[in-house]
Amino acid sequence: MGRVDERNDRVTDILNTFFEQAINEELEIDETLYSEHLDNLFATTAWGFREILLVVIVGMKLDDEFRASTHFYNCNPRAIYETPIKEFLIEKNLPHRKSGPLNVAKATEGLNDAWAAQRRPKAVAESIVQIIGLLECNDTEFINRVGISLLRRFLAETRRVETFNIEIDSSSDPEWLFHLSSELIDKAPDAGNTPQKIVALLLWTHHLHMHTRIRVTGGGDRASVTSTTSKKPGDVNEESSETREIFKVYEITVKPFDLARIRDSYDCIKTYNTENGTDISEIIVICRPEDCPDEINGSQMNIYLGSYRYQDVVYYYWDIYEWICFMLQRMTNKARSDYYELLNSYIVDSNTAETVKQLWQNLHSDKN
Repeated sequence: MGRVDERNDRVTDILNTFFEQAINEELEIDETLYSEHLDNLFATTAWGFREILLVVIVGMKLDDEFRASTHFYNCNPRAIYETPIKEFLIEKNLPHRKSGPLNVAKATEGLNDAWAAQRRPKAVAESIVQIIGLLECNDTEFINRVGISLLRRFLAETRRVETFNIEIDSSSDPEWLFHLSSELIDKAPDAGNTPQKIVALLLWTHHLHMHTRIRVTGGGDRASVTSTTSKKPGDVNEESSETREIFKVYEITVKPFDLARIRDSYDCIKTYNTENGTDISEIIVICRPEDCPDEINGSQMNIYLGSYRYQDVVYYYWDIYEWICFMLQRMTNKARSDYYELLNSYIVDSNTAETVKQLWQNLHSDKN
């Protein structure tokens, strides 16, 4: 066994020990010094703060000399979070983000007052600093107490969000499914994750039931994952199942896809083409009419809004609502009902934003 495997096993053992103690209802923990600060971490939609504290606690358990306030990256946060910690969170069905703690601590030397002053919500970042200060001036027993308390709050959060889950009746009614999809996009876009998931699921279920042998990728990524990070030229792609050749590239957004976004997209496309010997030169942007650039070469049609050429790449803009309606009506009944069930599965997942869950629940309550 290599050193990395040994370290990962240690992390898993640490977390499992915390977890077993956290679910022990007879174990009482004195949280007087840090209870309010922990509560702050779970009162914000910025999940990375609670995850970064978990990384810090694990780092301190691995190395008695580790000090997050001065040298956070000494614990190799990416390595320990993205493998053993995230695997633990997935196994225990605890809410988490793909790289949450790394996003809130990017290019950070120490988690201190200077770091907190640059983070939002600032009060939550300050709670992290306060807890770290307590951890660094106390003993191992105190570190264990905070670890157990933190996992208890993760468990409580899982139970709380499960109250939003609903049982749905099977339906292949395209008008009902369009209503649900459009309402989710309008009222709970979740930083772009909702429309991206909807488009990906529609494409995936359509191809599956039409037996096209086309593979849809990108549906598992969050909207915050850039094309550069995902090593793909767009948010969602249609590819050959055999050769992985990309046939079509989609960008999905409910924010302006203007010249700045086009330039970023263009850089990703050129990088992908260079690295893979491809010649992708067309991108379909599925968006709202108001998200198109002012300089768009407009169209007189409804679903097709127009085009914009940037150097040697053409961007074709499609109306997201018209496209969803079109897709639902051309899909088979089984494809539509599968889409509905998969969309529900995504929404009840512990990692989906509460705003999406709440709206989903309300939409079905209104129907009943």
